[in-house]
Amino acid sequence: MNKINIAIISTVVLLSAGCTQKRANAVNENGKKTVSVSIEPQKWILEQISGDKLNVISLLPGDANPENFDPPMSTLKNASESSLYMQMGHLPWENSIIERIAESNPEIKVIDTSTGIDLIYGTHDHAHNHAHENDGIDPHTWTSIKNAKIIASNMYQALVDIDSVNIDYYSKRYELLTLKLDSLDNEFTRRLLPIKGKSVIVWHPSLSYFARDYGINQIAIGMENKEATPKGLQKKMEMAAAYNPLVFFVQPEMDGAKSEAVVKQSGAKKIVIQPLAYDWLGEIEKITDSLTDSIN
Repeated sequence: MNKINIAIISTVVLLSAGCTQKRANAVNENGKKTVSVSIEPQKWILEQISGDKLNVISLLPGDANPENFDPPMSTLKNASESSLYMQMGHLPWENSIIERIAESNPEIKVIDTSTGIDLIYGTHDHAHNHAHENDGIDPHTWTSIKNAKIIASNMYQALVDIDSVNIDYYSKRYELLTLKLDSLDNEFTRRLLPIKGKSVIVWHPSLSYFARDYGINQIAIGMENKEATPKGLQKKMEMAAAYNPLVFFVQPEMDGAKSEAVVKQSGAKKIVIQPLAYDWLGEIEKITDSLTDSIN
């Protein structure tokens, strides 16, 4: 190989490295760094800390089905411009998507916002197409105020690392969020004390961490990732009814004739919730209000 070819190759390598580093530290047209998260509730929590200092991208829309999620190329392209990816942790599709983003931006930083959470095992059957190391872990860590505090702490530390210029701004907002979450947790503990030990029905086991926080028994009657047989569903409904459940929580995509059958069999009031919606606080308050209303 002659000297000219070596010089050309070296130049291309240096330019590629420079572009990658520029992308990792890039800001948008408004001068803001971009940070990507996996789901909408993460975006809500992060924006309580970041305010107007960041451009936050959420990969999974609140009304999407996480079981067969495959983001469009436009979303992946926008995410590849991020300085940081905040992984929810334990969602079956996350690792493969992060790998695809890293192919375009090898310098992107990735953190797991569930680090430090006391995980729950055994609520999910992961016999599906997403083979991964998280089998058996309940991924719905964000459906808990106590866990939200840990998630927020992980986010705050990451923001300090990538954007120390705004540390005072982030610190003040993080402290306010922490105080708010502590106040809510204390309030919910008081309000939900009368139903400690009582049962609720869910179609999908999305409230395991919320139920653990307040001593509530969650009964999941849906078949994870597969269609329930009429006989199997009837058996589960009979079991659930025996616990005199207060409420039946169902997500919009799982609502329908089967949910009405559950209501008829159990006598529990049906409440539609959206655990993946952006309005994390509104959903947590709706769940709590529904439970306290059920005993009044």
